[in-house]
Amino acid sequence: MHIGRFTYKREDVDCKLCTEYRGRKKCPHPVCPYITERIEAGAVTYQDAVYAMIHPGCQLIRRLPKLILTYQDSFWVDDRHKSRMEFFNTCLGYVPSRNTPVYYAAMYLLTANETLYWRMANCFCHSGLDFSFAILRGISPHNYALYRAAVGLCTDRRGVTLSEMADRELVDDEAFRLIINAMLIARYGIAAMKLKKEESTNDK
Repeated sequence: MHIGRFTYKREDVDCKLCTEYRGRKKCPHPVCPYITERIEAGAVTYQDAVYAMIHPGCQLIRRLPKLILTYQDSFWVDDRHKSRMEFFNTCLGYVPSRNTPVYYAAMYLLTANETLYWRMANCFCHSGLDFSFAILRGISPHNYALYRAAVGLCTDRRGVTLSEMADRELVDDEAFRLIINAMLIARYGIAAMKLKKEESTNDK
C-alpha cells in the first residue's frame, strides 16, 4: 500500500481561501488557527511565528526585536549542531509515541554544542528522555539554561521561568535564541525549522 503525504504550498494557504476571511476586515483570531499549515507552506516568517507564540504583555517582548533582527534563516548553531541531532535520530530510530514535537525540541536544545551533547547523551532512551542520567556537575550557566529549558518542555518539573528568560545575565542571547527556537518546534512541530526571515523591501 502506498500512502502519499500531502504537502501544502504557499498558494494553498492564502488568507483569501480561508473560511475566516472577511474581505478587508481583519481576521477575528489573534493567532491564525492554521498557522502550522502556513509554516509548512513557507507562508509564515520567523517574526510572525515568534510573535504569535509570545503574548504581547509577556516579559520577553523586550528581547524579541534583537532576536528577530539577528535571525539568519537557520535554527542551527552550526553544521555540527545539525549533525549531532541527525545522529541521535538515526541511532534511536522513529517511535511514534516518543517522537513528538516536544521530544524534537528537547533534542534540539541538548545537541546545541559538543559539551552539552556528551553530558546529556545517556538521557536519550528508547522510551523517551530520562533526565536522571544527565551529568550536571560543573555545567556552565549557558548549558544549564538549555538543560532546564529541555526539562521544562518534557516534564512537569520547573524549567526556565519567564523572569529568568527576560534577564540577559541569567539567559544569554545565544541561549535565549535556542530556547525560543525550541519553543517554536514544540508548538508548531519540526516544520518550524523551515521558518525564514522577513524579506526586506530590497529583496522584493
